[in-house]
Amino acid sequence: MRRLIFAISVLLLIVAMGVFEQIYVVRLYDKMKADAEGVKAAVEEDVASALPAAEALKEEWLASRSFLEAVTPHNETKEMVLRIAELIGYIQAEDDKSATATAAIIIEMCDNTPHILAFHWEHVF
Repeated sequence: MRRLIFAISVLLLIVAMGVFEQIYVVRLYDKMKADAEGVKAAVEEDVASALPAAEALKEEWLASRSFLEAVTPHNETKEMVLRIAELIGYIQAEDDKSATATAAIIIEMCDNTPHILAFHWEHVF
């Protein structure tokens, strides 16, 4: 009986951790998308004023990166770091067209990546 209770407890713990990870990933990408949309709007208004928002986006991502690297494939986290660095570079160079395009790519990544990382039955079968 103890073994059965232990096995069920471990199973429930694994399921709870999986649910937490899924919720965390979806919420993080939703927040990153909103922040990236703010950076894009700032770039369209005045490219020089968008630098603090872009650097805040970078800090937000770096703060979450270690957990994401523990629970998700590294390609997605690495790509986001590179795109944010590219965005900051374009803003510093005051290249508003490239900065706007890169912000749009980040926004699209925030839409697509949770679908790739999230649990879906079609990924199982």
